[in-house]
Amino acid sequence: MIGLDSTEEFSRSLNRYYELIEAGNARFNLTGATGWERVRDELFIRSLRFLVPVAGGHVPPLEWFEGRRILDIGTGAGIPGLVLKLAVPGMALTLLDSSRKKTAFLRDVVEELAIENVEVITGRAEEVGHDIAHREKYDLVVSRGVARLVELAELTLPFAAQGGAVVSAKGPDVDSEVEEAAWAAELLGAAPALTSSVSAPGRSQADTMVYYMKIGSTPVEYPRRTGVPHARPLLRGQSGAVAGAG
Repeated sequence: MIGLDSTEEFSRSLNRYYELIEAGNARFNLTGATGWERVRDELFIRSLRFLVPVAGGHVPPLEWFEGRRILDIGTGAGIPGLVLKLAVPGMALTLLDSSRKKTAFLRDVVEELAIENVEVITGRAEEVGHDIAHREKYDLVVSRGVARLVELAELTLPFAAQGGAVVSAKGPDVDSEVEEAAWAAELLGAAPALTSSVSAPGRSQADTMVYYMKIGSTPVEYPRRTGVPHARPLLRGQSGAVAGAG
């Protein structure tokens, strides 16, 4: 379905990656998924769903990813970013997480698997999003977080270049979140969201992929300072003013 031919090298890298995740889990709380079948199904295979094209052209065919700059925000154990990189080695990948333990783990994985063209950053999206080296520099920004979409929009869209896209994997009941985030996404430079239920590859529950195309520049004041997007999300007030700005 995604045009990906699994190679022996890809399978070997995933197996070694799994071993490193298990070792990391033994040292600290890296991920809630443990055991080969669960890691394979819940983390590895579901990561590949980010490669599935969607009607409207927000995510192009697999060949498009070669040579593109991809950012994974709140990557944790490297999901989905490192799996995507192993599947499409030609992409340039940046992994961003605020946990020093997790980014140290990711650097070890990158070194152990000899993965080239991967940058690992320890930091908050609210701060890194104002760094000229990363602001509006990415062709695709991905996230698999549990934050509300209105919060994710502010944390992800400032990184996407105009003409690029943001893709977030959410649960099945996302319509209310999409509606809630619509005003913020427009403010931050996105076209209206497209959603698609993606159940393959794999046998796990379907992911609702939310796609934003970046069609305008994000205003310089966004993202707001650390913690504000969560505490006071960008919601249109009944009078038409921003609720939670500042």
